[in-house]
Amino acid sequence: MNQTQTQKQASHPTARRVNFSDDNRALHLQMFFQWLPEEFHEIPPIDWTQLPSRVMGTLVNAVGKSPFAGALAIAAVAGLGSTKEAALRRQLAEINSLLNDVRASCGVHCVAELTSDVWRRFIIEKEHAPKDYYHFVAYGALTEAHLPDYLEELNPHQYARIEPHVLPRLPRKFRQQYLPTAAHREREKRQRKGKSDILAPLHTLLVALVQLRKQSTQRLWAAYHEALAQAQASDVELPLSFSYEDELVMVNREAQTVADIRLTKRSVTLRFMLWDPQSWVKKHPEDYQRCTKGAAKYGQKRFSKQQFFVQCLNPAEELLWFGDLVKYRLFHAIQPLNITLEDAQQRQRILAQFGTVQGLACSRDGILTPGHDFTITLSNAIARTNALLFDAESLCRGALFASALAILALTNGSRMCELLQVSADRFKARPYVVRSDEQPSGEERVMHLQHLLPKGKFTEAERKLFPISDGARELLREVAGELRRAHENHIPVVQPHRYNTKREELSAERYLFQWDATPDGKLGVFSPEDVTNLLRFILHGLEFYTKEGEPFSVSVHLLRHVMATVARHEHGVPIEAVARVLHHECRPGIVPVSTAYYSEETEDQAWVAFASFQTNLEVRAASLLVEWPSTQEIADMDEGLRESFERWHTLLETAFGFCGNIDLCPRGYNRTLCIGCPHLVVDPRKRKNVLHWLGVYMRLAEELEAAGNEVDARQYRLLVRDLEKHLKNMEFLQAAIDDGTRRPIFLLQPATSCEGVIVDAQA
Repeated sequence: MNQTQTQKQASHPTARRVNFSDDNRALHLQMFFQWLPEEFHEIPPIDWTQLPSRVMGTLVNAVGKSPFAGALAIAAVAGLGSTKEAALRRQLAEINSLLNDVRASCGVHCVAELTSDVWRRFIIEKEHAPKDYYHFVAYGALTEAHLPDYLEELNPHQYARIEPHVLPRLPRKFRQQYLPTAAHREREKRQRKGKSDILAPLHTLLVALVQLRKQSTQRLWAAYHEALAQAQASDVELPLSFSYEDELVMVNREAQTVADIRLTKRSVTLRFMLWDPQSWVKKHPEDYQRCTKGAAKYGQKRFSKQQFFVQCLNPAEELLWFGDLVKYRLFHAIQPLNITLEDAQQRQRILAQFGTVQGLACSRDGILTPGHDFTITLSNAIARTNALLFDAESLCRGALFASALAILALTNGSRMCELLQVSADRFKARPYVVRSDEQPSGEERVMHLQHLLPKGKFTEAERKLFPISDGARELLREVAGELRRAHENHIPVVQPHRYNTKREELSAERYLFQWDATPDGKLGVFSPEDVTNLLRFILHGLEFYTKEGEPFSVSVHLLRHVMATVARHEHGVPIEAVARVLHHECRPGIVPVSTAYYSEETEDQAWVAFASFQTNLEVRAASLLVEWPSTQEIADMDEGLRESFERWHTLLETAFGFCGNIDLCPRGYNRTLCIGCPHLVVDPRKRKNVLHWLGVYMRLAEELEAAGNEVDARQYRLLVRDLEKHLKNMEFLQAAIDDGTRRPIFLLQPATSCEGVIVDAQA
């Protein structure tokens, strides 16, 4: 369809709002020409039909009736050839916001009034906000590069037609004087560093907390499905009661310093009732009109589809970590109309802590909440009864995806655009040998990586490797399994999200962070806002404040900086390895200038060093999850269970430190003092224990040698060697603690005295 035909169709106005992301190009053009001021319809040489639909959508929906509409439309045409579509849309939105501010502040209503005096008066009188810098950067990029390049291609007559509507340049050296780039970057760096310094000491705790919350929703999922199976397999009338024992894991909010923060646990019996909409209406007849009760009775309209939900009978504060999110309906994007003033105020307080005004709703039905209609049904029921009602499947599924995103961000520092690229088809595996004291230990492991397109790269040949920790990989396996169960044993091929900054360089594939994909694959993958909301959900309850007392929320980019800080300073990962994992190399094999004084590492060495960091991190986090049963609990075990526990349990505290094994103890009964165990995390406070057993085994070796028993003597000499290595590791760690370069997580826990852990060597 040509421009003239489209203009004729535009003479018949369309009132409804148009989706500029679908394939209805004719309607997009019609709506665009209805929006475009008529005097701009015929301005040679502009062919408005060349504008992409989504750019038209930004102009129609964001710019709207602005007096600068025509000028911004011309700017969009000028930016087409040199700017990617997503970047152009973002620039137009930022410039429109800036022009709206100038219009409101200085009373200008056309391009001719944007004089140097107006710009200076605006910037002097305005109270600066961080967004101002980006607005002026966008305006400068368009007026100093794209527009001049476009105008140079016009002949004098064409230029004369367009010139009155061309946005002017900013005054000479305007940004250097009022919004200098160096000052802005330094301010951002200080702010980010301040937040990173708050979060870095909590990094291991955050990993542990995410793991714990994922486990708690697994238990909820299992209990819910057991009740659901019972209801569906037998002629049980709903509601159906079910319950199970769980532990509430919380962070002690009374902590005055980071060192005081720790996880606390409290046993609770969680009590639920399983409902469907029909049974709920039947049991609450006073809350519904006659037509609704009739539809419920006969399974008509919205009651024709079988759906289930649960009611938690515990107080909101006992519903794991998200009870208040259910109570105050934080899973709604906008504030519900039927909410009390008190609940609305509490809802706003939580949103302020999140750093947003929108709720935690996800764009994909079935993640955190079911479809829109069912969500509204539950919301109305909550408003009428104050019951804690939620869709258990959607919420537990949301916790799975949220956990995978959080662990990835906490362990490999992926950016938002990189998280959204994680794919079932991009895994790579590399075997490596674990190194100990700079020497190969002989233990072989396999590291897993994703082959993704990082920021600043645009072609398939420029893809880079991103390390995937064991914990993250296991969560991604669960995500893949959930997708297969929902789609007849396959993972749908979907398009990258339109708000992914790498969208134009990516193609459709089996992305893992997706749900409820459309058959054509155009919809399904998560949006960046979905990722942010899922992180807010899984980390809810942690309140972070800057040193100035300002609350801040956790973002993907902030977790990236926290991960790098902890890897470098807490775990001693070489700076070259950190630079490579973050893809900060200026050229292959060279780290940024600020870290060039370190010796260069090969790529394989970098991956091995970082894989060790990921393993150690998750091992330390897992050590926070393990608890030793009480003496009475062990005594109450039957003989078979007690024998199994004594053989396969994982230990929290050991003679020389702490057990860092995330799985079952691999040493069976032969785990005397855990000497030489690769999972042993030494604690310098137990140096006296090491010295004690060092003396014991040296004497035993000498006695056996004197008796001519060289074989057994050698075994004790090997134990002495391992103990000496543990002693040296303790000395190194103590030195690092003393000079402040390391603060191991186990220092948050008390250490048992030497006498409390020394046992009979002959036992």
